[in-house]
Amino acid sequence: MSISTSAPAQTLHDPRDYLSLARRHYENFPVGSWLLPRRARVHLHRIYAFARTADDLADEHRDLQALLAFRADFLRHVAGAADVPLFRDLVVSMREAELETALFTDLLDAFEQDCTKGRYDRAELRDYCRRSADPIGRLVLRVCGHRDAALDAMSDRICTGLQLLNHLQDLREDLLERDRVYFPVEELEAEGVAIDDLRADVASPGLRRFVLAEADRLGADFAAGWPLVDAVRGRLRLELRAILRGAAAVLARIRAAEGDVLGGDVHLGKWRRIGTVLAGLVRRSPPRWRAV
Repeated sequence: MSISTSAPAQTLHDPRDYLSLARRHYENFPVGSWLLPRRARVHLHRIYAFARTADDLADEHRDLQALLAFRADFLRHVAGAADVPLFRDLVVSMREAELETALFTDLLDAFEQDCTKGRYDRAELRDYCRRSADPIGRLVLRVCGHRDAALDAMSDRICTGLQLLNHLQDLREDLLERDRVYFPVEELEAEGVAIDDLRADVASPGLRRFVLAEADRLGADFAAGWPLVDAVRGRLRLELRAILRGAAAVLARIRAAEGDVLGGDVHLGKWRRIGTVLAGLVRRSPPRWRAV
C-alpha cells in the first residue's frame, strides 16, 4: 500500500478513532451523530473514515496513485484480507449490514475523478454527485435497515443537494485551493461571471444572481426529499430532520448574505449546528426552503 504509515487508514484501531476523525473535519451536517443507535453509529463512523481518508488523498494530497492503492487494498480486504484496521473493520460492517461494494467503489471513482477533472457541465456534475454523495445516503439507509428504491430516490435528491450546497459555499476555496469549478462554466458565463471573478473577495452581481437561483433549486430538491423523514423508522427520522434543518439554515445564511458566498459568512458556526440538531429533535414540520 503506498499510503504512508501515518495516514488514517493505517492507524485507526479503535471505534473512538473513527469518531475522532469525523470531528477533525468541518461539517455542516451531522455524521452518524448521537441521534442514531450506537450500533448504527459504529458502522457509519467506519464508513465516514473510509470516505474521509480517500477524500483527503484526493483533496489534500492530490495523489491519484495513493487512491488507486487505497482502492486495491480495499478490494483485497473485501476478498478476505484483514491486516489494515480501517478496511478490516469496514468489511465487518459491510457484512453485518449487507452493504454493497459498488457503493464504496462509486465513492472512490468520484474521488479519483477529483484528481483529474476540474470543470463540469450540468450532466457531468449530476453524475459526479451520483457517485460522490448519493452512495452515502444509501449506506445510511442500509445501516438503518432500509432497502427500498423509492427511499433511495428521495435520499439521492437530498444527498445531491447537500453536495451542491457545499460546493456553493466553497466556490472560491475550490478554485483557489484545488483549481476546481464544479458549477457549469457556461451557466456562470450566462450571468456574466468569468472564472477569475470567483477569486474576488466579494461576489459580483452576476454571481449573486447565480448563487441565489441555485439556492432556490436546492431548496426545491430538499423539499422533494423531505418525505423521506416520515418514510423511515426510528431515530433515523431525527438525524434526517437535523440534516435537513442544517441545509435550510445554510440556505438562509446564503440569502442573508444576498448570495455573496465569496465575502459573506455562509457557513454554520458550532452553536448554529447544535441548534439545527436540537430543532431536529423537537420540530416535525419541514423548514422554510425558499425566501419569502
